Amino acid sequence: MRSLLMLFAAIVPQATLAQVPLERTIQVTGTGVVRTPPDVATLVVYLRGEGPSSEAATRDIAAKQRAVTDGISSFLGAGSELTTSEVVVIEARGQACNSQGGYGNQPRLSSGDCAVVGYIATMQTHVRTPAVEKAGTVAALAARLGASDARVQGFLLSDLQEAQARANAAAFDDARRRATALARGAGVKLGAITSVRDQASYEQVVAGAMQRVSPPAPPAPAVSTVTLDTRPAPIETRAQVYVTYAIEG
Repeated sequence: MRSLLMLFAAIVPQATLAQVPLERTIQVTGTGVVRTPPDVATLVVYLRGEGPSSEAATRDIAAKQRAVTDGISSFLGAGSELTTSEVVVIEARGQACNSQGGYGNQPRLSSGDCAVVGYIATMQTHVRTPAVEKAGTVAALAARLGASDARVQGFLLSDLQEAQARANAAAFDDARRRATALARGAGVKLGAITSVRDQASYEQVVAGAMQRVSPPAPPAPAVSTVTLDTRPAPIETRAQVYVTYAIEG
């Protein structure tokens, strides 16, 4: 009886395993990279106003803001966006307040060496425009119209999903080529896709309230415009997929 039980225990696992079909698949990783010329340029323009009073400093920076905004709007035309943020008006003290008595960053009274001698107003204006080729010229124009600092921040794609779709398609084509080569080398026939998994990707999101510059545009600025040719490098969009194919036969 004991021998029969041992024989039965040995036969059952083998029979169970025989009922489980072997998985006949080919697993590959496909990678796709597409390069797209950017169609959006972003700039930041810093403005500074000064005066003996806070009102005078504010009036000074307001005049510069109008000149810079009107000049950029006229040069770029419709379709660009301007955002104004980080407006600051602060007191200004004489040089003696920092060089005598070891004041440093310690709190001090607004009298004597540290009496308020004026005010400084600062402001940032952000520009977003489809006129990529004009980005460098816009920075130079803003500086000539009164900006204390103007620079091109970077270049973007207006349609990230379209670029990502092309990268995904390229990744699937790459996966198919790899799987076909493996199947040919193994002497088997490649079947249908049984599973697909993609690598997590992160998209850039532009958020925030923006003020659109719309026609009619203001008159052209009464300053000469030196053209700076801007030719940014294409933006790379990547995709990676993990694909499993069945083996036919």
